[in-house]
Amino acid sequence: MSSPPPDDLGALAVRIAGRLAEAADRRHGAWRTPVLATVTPQGPSARVIVLRALDADTRRLELFTDARSAKVGEISADPRVALTFWDPETSEQLRMTGQAETMADSERVADRWAAIGPAGHALYDGDARRFVVLDVVWNRWDWLWIGADPHRRARFVWTPEGRLDAAWIAP
Repeated sequence: MSSPPPDDLGALAVRIAGRLAEAADRRHGAWRTPVLATVTPQGPSARVIVLRALDADTRRLELFTDARSAKVGEISADPRVALTFWDPETSEQLRMTGQAETMADSERVADRWAAIGPAGHALYDGDARRFVVLDVVWNRWDWLWIGADPHRRARFVWTPEGRLDAAWIAP
């Protein structure tokens, strides 16, 4: 994607959702490995995580993690999270905030466990009880393109009723 982003905010939102879907579907997509930040009593804690699936209709990202990881307890204590995606080829950054939920025992988790196969199972010491699906429902995007001068920035905020408010912002 070397073309400039669209000037229309609706078209830009569609482009961003498409980039997220591509990252979830393509093993080497630029936005495949965002940085996830959680809230801790000591302050923010950030780490790289792999995007596994996207449901744009429900504004939900799906990620996998180990039940023993610190982020599981951090999310249980405070579900607010932030993710940052960066693509050096297009000079696009997406910062996203939302609410996270960990799921360890459901039919969907069992389906994901089966789908990752033996190589994936090894990441969790072969123990399905250690495999957790992490859902993030986003409520805000802050998109930045530094591919030209001037840079362009847009903010997308979803209200509790699900209505989208979008605006060009600076800086």
